[in-house]
Amino acid sequence: MTKNFAEYDQTSSVDKIASTLRKAIFEGYFLPGEQLKGVALSRSLGVSRGSVREALRILATEGLVEHLPNKGASVRKLSLEEIDDIFLTRHILEIQAVHSIPIASEEAVQAMIESTRAYEGVANIDDQVTIAAAHITFHKAFVGLTGSMKLACLEESLMQDLQVIIACIENDRDDLQKEIANHKALTQMVLDGDIGSAEKWVDEYIPIGKEFVIEHILAEKKNPRLGR
Repeated sequence: MTKNFAEYDQTSSVDKIASTLRKAIFEGYFLPGEQLKGVALSRSLGVSRGSVREALRILATEGLVEHLPNKGASVRKLSLEEIDDIFLTRHILEIQAVHSIPIASEEAVQAMIESTRAYEGVANIDDQVTIAAAHITFHKAFVGLTGSMKLACLEESLMQDLQVIIACIENDRDDLQKEIANHKALTQMVLDGDIGSAEKWVDEYIPIGKEFVIEHILAEKKNPRLGR
């Protein structure tokens, strides 16, 4: 698909190009698995192909773009097996976070409170990149209750792997306020030391999230331009 980027600020800055493409991916102009053709992008953006290549490398480090032999760059597309693995690992991490509630440091709890406020703060904006970042930060802070930065960063990485799919789903949904309220409820469970409710939250939330992602992928296979 060739996107007209005329509404974006055209600039030769590689970071700005990456930002423009990132926004386009999150808004669903480019779907998972779709090729990102350097010539077409450079023409649309009014920049050099070299600058586009550098911008795509930046997005590759973020897990948004992948480079395949003889196919060039495309929006990263996860297999069903990868999604199974991601949600299985996330469930383990978040259950560990629940069990860590009684021993979580004040700093870790405060980080979760702040991430909740930040997530609430994006409730009324129309920017999928910012919304996804706030969502990821919340779950990273949640797993941060374990006191392990490695586990928190692993959760962040897993969430980043899912961010394109989640953004595409959110473009077709109208329940961000409900989603934020749901996460706010988890934070209150943490503050109340309610391990039982928090564990139930994770046990219900993770499978629902996985189901949404799989349904979206299967729908895309049937209709690659769904939601355009």
